Amino acid sequence: MKRAFFAPLIGLALVGAASAAGYRDSSYVNLGGGNWKPAAAWCDTPGRVLAVTAPTGQGGAQPTTLVQWTGSRYTTQAWQYGPSEGAAGSSYVALTPAGRTVGGAPDFYVRLSNVENVQDPAYRMTHVSEFKVPAGTFRCRYVPQAAVLAATAKHSVVVWEQGGKVTYASQNRDGTAGVQLTGGTHTQSAGGDQYQWQKNGYTYTLRLGGVTTPGGTLSVTRAGRALSSESLVAYTVSTPK
Repeated sequence: MKRAFFAPLIGLALVGAASAAGYRDSSYVNLGGGNWKPAAAWCDTPGRVLAVTAPTGQGGAQPTTLVQWTGSRYTTQAWQYGPSEGAAGSSYVALTPAGRTVGGAPDFYVRLSNVENVQDPAYRMTHVSEFKVPAGTFRCRYVPQAAVLAATAKHSVVVWEQGGKVTYASQNRDGTAGVQLTGGTHTQSAGGDQYQWQKNGYTYTLRLGGVTTPGGTLSVTRAGRALSSESLVAYTVSTPK
């Protein structure tokens, strides 16, 4: 589901966005206490952030951890992820509690788009559309052509990067407007990526760890004084192949 608040910036980001070589996206989730794992899929909603860790096996139903963040509180549960079935432009990946037999018509699932998919060079990320879990059915926030999608306990964050321009927008967890920033910088090092913006004396910094050291923070400073620092609970980063 596209975020209406971000619409004014999306049009700018779409110009020349498709890459002939395509993109790869990598997702990560915080299982609590800074214990980061690769995510098969995650879902940013106004009330909570949901994710399933990436299975290490192939085919059929594989062990996974279902993580749910509501504000600064979280739960983790042992589940099974898979198999998947396609229907009307979507893939429905079964979610089954650990120890239960996987049925032909699962009660719970993750729905992924077969159209807005990173396998198509026109899209930077695969659209995770929906999670259905015992707590309910949750539609996931999604922004076309984002270079980074991230969530903290308090905010949803999107970064666009195209043609040397780095743009930022955020929403508060309840869906109200956050901050929009242009003219940012992106620096890379062995330890990961740093995105930074300046506005009215404030410095906004998004830091992401590397592949072997995932994690991240969103911080705000003014005149060198720290005003806030929020740990990410989940994020996806998209990079050209």
